[in-house]
Amino acid sequence: MNKPFSTILFSGLALLAANAWAAEGRPINETRPLKADARVSVSNVSGLIEVEAWGKNEMQLTGTLAPEVEKLIIEGDANGLTIEVKLPRHSRRSGDTILKLKVPAGIELEAEGVSADIRAKGLKGPIEASSVSGDITLDVASARVEAQSVSGDVAVTAPTTDVRVETVSGDVTLRGGKGEMRSESVSGTVKVEAREVRRLDAESVSGDLSFDLQLARDAEVSIETLSGEVVVTLPSLPDLDLDFETFSGDLESAFGELVSETHSRTHHDDDEDDDERGKHYRRHGAGKGHMHLQSFSGDIVLKKK
Repeated sequence: MNKPFSTILFSGLALLAANAWAAEGRPINETRPLKADARVSVSNVSGLIEVEAWGKNEMQLTGTLAPEVEKLIIEGDANGLTIEVKLPRHSRRSGDTILKLKVPAGIELEAEGVSADIRAKGLKGPIEASSVSGDITLDVASARVEAQSVSGDVAVTAPTTDVRVETVSGDVTLRGGKGEMRSESVSGTVKVEAREVRRLDAESVSGDLSFDLQLARDAEVSIETLSGEVVVTLPSLPDLDLDFETFSGDLESAFGELVSETHSRTHHDDDEDDDERGKHYRRHGAGKGHMHLQSFSGDIVLKKK
């Protein structure tokens, strides 16, 4: 007996819709109760982790699961939740999974991705974020932040008192921090705007380093790069012990001439002489702190705010 044409047409349209839904990803719509100071851990391989603060004591999760995803795991209770995107055991590739969370502002967040970008906005609790090739962008009110990426850019805007940022080939941008700051990059640029800095450690191999700073009276500052330029903007030259050194670059200052000396030192290593020359400026200040700026082949520039 032949099926009516309308039944065949309906079945065909339903099949097309199912295939399209599978190709585009499965929608997510989950809610869980969550305390204001809970800990939330989110893991996603590829795509996006986006976390935004809101005024409810619950977690809302929306977005889409990539077709390759085996399942979305949500475990825990109101004290803490773990969210994980699970792929099949031998899966090597995955489309983008989009995770969008709304959570209480005071939660403690741990976000981890492989090629997933990580974004957070409005949070006040501690944050740890890491991704291999994804970018990390945090616009938060958190006092403690730790962010790491291998080939992605890292940007943190927050009134942090303790921040650590690391990337290999990505750029680093820090704004609004104070207290203690640590930044490391191999080939990326580093830009920092901070106030009331008590301790600052920044290192780069081939990237330029740029800082707009207000320093505490006893600040400890160490900024080093191998082949990049170091630019530091200050309201005034701090009354600290100053130690600026460059091997083949120049020393420039908007606070008057830095009376630098071209120095050489010869040492013996396997009966060979190695003569090193460079420009070095040292000055003892009345403050207890110390400011060390060093570049092997780049310029060191002091600008006035």
